Amino acid sequence: MVSNNNIFCVSNPAKMLDGLWHVICESGIDLSNILVFVPSRRSARSVEKMIVDKVGHAVILPKIIPLGVGVDGEDIEEYNNSKTVSELERIITMSYLLAKIPSIQNITSAIPVARTLVTMQDYLENSGIDIADINWAELVDEKYAQHFQEKAKILSVLGNVEKNIFNGRDTETKARNSAVYKWCDYVKKLPDDNSLIIVCGSTASVPVTKKLMSVIASLKNGRIILSGKISGNVDDFKLDTNPYNAEYKFLSDIGLSPKDVQEIYVGDSHIDFMNLAFGNTFTNDAGYDLSNCHIIEANRESEEAAIAAEIAARAVKANKSVLIITPDAAGNQRLLTEFNRRGIVADFSGGVSGIATPAGRAILNLFDDWIETGNSNFENIYSLFNFDLFNTVAEIINRFEDDLLPVVVLDDSASVQVWMEIKKLSDCLNSQNIRLSIKDARAFIADTLSKMRVRAPMNDMARVVVLGTIESRMQTADVVILTGLNEGMFPSMGYANPWLPRGVSDKIGLPSPNHKVSLMALDFMTLSCGPDVYWLRSRVSGGVQTQESRFLSRVMAAHGIFDKSAAGEMLRAVRLRDIVPAKSLSYLDPTPPADRSDVYVTSLEVLIHNPYAFYVKHILHLSPLKDFWVGSDARDFGILVHDVLEHAPQNATSEYLVSKMDEAAHELIGQNNLIFYIWHKRFQEIAPVAAQMLADTSGASVEISGSVNINGRTIRARADRVWNDGVLDIKTGLAPTRAQIMKGNMPQLPLEALMLKNGGFKPYTSSLSKTPVMKFLQLKSHDVRLIEYNSEETDNAINATYNKVVEVFNMYSRDGSAYKYLPTNDPKYRDIDDFARVSERD
Repeated sequence: MVSNNNIFCVSNPAKMLDGLWHVICESGIDLSNILVFVPSRRSARSVEKMIVDKVGHAVILPKIIPLGVGVDGEDIEEYNNSKTVSELERIITMSYLLAKIPSIQNITSAIPVARTLVTMQDYLENSGIDIADINWAELVDEKYAQHFQEKAKILSVLGNVEKNIFNGRDTETKARNSAVYKWCDYVKKLPDDNSLIIVCGSTASVPVTKKLMSVIASLKNGRIILSGKISGNVDDFKLDTNPYNAEYKFLSDIGLSPKDVQEIYVGDSHIDFMNLAFGNTFTNDAGYDLSNCHIIEANRESEEAAIAAEIAARAVKANKSVLIITPDAAGNQRLLTEFNRRGIVADFSGGVSGIATPAGRAILNLFDDWIETGNSNFENIYSLFNFDLFNTVAEIINRFEDDLLPVVVLDDSASVQVWMEIKKLSDCLNSQNIRLSIKDARAFIADTLSKMRVRAPMNDMARVVVLGTIESRMQTADVVILTGLNEGMFPSMGYANPWLPRGVSDKIGLPSPNHKVSLMALDFMTLSCGPDVYWLRSRVSGGVQTQESRFLSRVMAAHGIFDKSAAGEMLRAVRLRDIVPAKSLSYLDPTPPADRSDVYVTSLEVLIHNPYAFYVKHILHLSPLKDFWVGSDARDFGILVHDVLEHAPQNATSEYLVSKMDEAAHELIGQNNLIFYIWHKRFQEIAPVAAQMLADTSGASVEISGSVNINGRTIRARADRVWNDGVLDIKTGLAPTRAQIMKGNMPQLPLEALMLKNGGFKPYTSSLSKTPVMKFLQLKSHDVRLIEYNSEETDNAINATYNKVVEVFNMYSRDGSAYKYLPTNDPKYRDIDDFARVSERD
């Protein structure tokens, strides 16, 4: 096309907003008649703030559109199952279908394969190609390797099956592209004389965006402001690693060349040197002053995050704004940790991965523990809730909240976003009637959470902003910190398509593996034009030696002279923070703020007998790790017996119980282990009494959750067995004595009886529940028996325990109450003795 003299760049890419303001002012068009397209919502927010600052008073703003929002204002990226097929739905469906292939076999293995397929499909749709319209057998014929031909057959089948499953609904990518095409029609209808249409900051790297830019460039009232400053050798631009490769293709497609791009002067910058460095012809032998750029190499990634935090803290103290770029989610999390340590308030609204949140980590950690130990809790609850994953997770949290590590605040913003994402996953699974094993559930949850971004509200008041490379476009600050400048991270690995040969990928329009390298190179160049720039990298990542980013290598090869002197002082400052002066230990009893949180009956027992142990476990949420060198012990024995009795039928015989216990013991410790023969003898002693107990409590619920409120505080329990008029607790050792029960010192079973009496076990609310009985099944060696308390004795025990709990709650409901260490000979209250440094106390 003939140039409309409407393609621009700015002399300093770090001041692109100034360039945009120049174009707006030069047009003479009223702000309310201007339409501006920008790369992201954050850049839209920046444009709004810039205009208000420039005008200096209230004003009707232009229409500012993040690319991906439709003409009618509908956000295509939002999950909307009725109109589009979400990426999550596609991953689930593809995983289920791929799992049927013999070489893949299961959903866990299929998920990463499905994601590569969905990514390829999205790239094709961005180029206007439907995967179902391609003749894969013809495209990948016999001249290619057999494994590529097999994959082509899979693509052919999946493309058609997917369309039928989703009833012709568009993918989110296709819907987003349709929205952009609607804009193409919309802008053509705007009057030339009193409207202005601007695209600012887009690289034209996505075909549909390039189409919109082409349409706007053809209009008299259209303006394009490109990223960077395209200049140099045209042959360099043709290389897929060159920062201007996408912009060059755009200009070529509309019949223009880089010479047709007009520069808007907004101040000097290093962009001309960067263009030289990232080209393939070096002509600068004398060296170039890059003293505003400081390079610091850390020993490891955690130290790199600490350095970034140190730089940010100093900048904030000097009343400067800070922009930190992290190319990966793990870097984000390390920064967040360091900022919290220093009390730095930062805007992390770019988001962190859901898998890095306490809620995400806790659920996956619990699933990992259950998978490793062969625990069947997931399968039992999943079946109980009709194979609904979300309800299953909710019930798991309800039952096992105390087992979640790290500790989770269930209703904070991050956790709520995680629960919502798991709900979406569950809904998609239900719509396809897919049932999961715990391994598959774990894989789906991990994949789903790893791809979501947990976002805090945008904090406009924060002087520190942490963003990814894409979100950073059109952003700048007084201090810019680029982190992760290692090969494979910044730049990250490009799109590698495992489905097709390279030649076929190029033929059908899939992007080059170097596509991402090109875009990140442009990000590096423009961000490095800031007034004060820090380049950070770590020499070791994940225990492996790293290679510096090729971007740094290019700057060095072009004789860029940057500052290295800041590194020594900064590293010393960071490392000195880790040298903490010794402080004498205090043996005073802890006096924390009042604890009014929910408490389990078993924890109450600890509080009564050793308050310090309760403080460690319940308030600090610490628990002793099992000694790796210690084999199976009484605790393992108890868990085994509990598990067998929990799942045993009501009519189980002694022989059945012994066989099931033996079977579980074989799996846990092996048949040739001496402990097995000791345990087997105990199984034979236990089985007759246990079988009689099962028969006597026919119809009872097992491992049932209940609660009761005392003094405004909720007490919870997971009872071994509950029926209409009784509760039973299984003790693999000695049961509490009657004296202990009647004094209220062993609160577990009496409180469970109180829960039953007050309707705290939801299925049981009959009149019989008002006068419950209590039973202990004592399984102590050579003393296996059923210990019973009639309704009158139970009522007395309830009253005594209630009074004891009220007394204890009153004692610890005040701030500063001391949690004393009480010496005891009972080992179950002494597992924190090393933490309490008992041997060092007077």
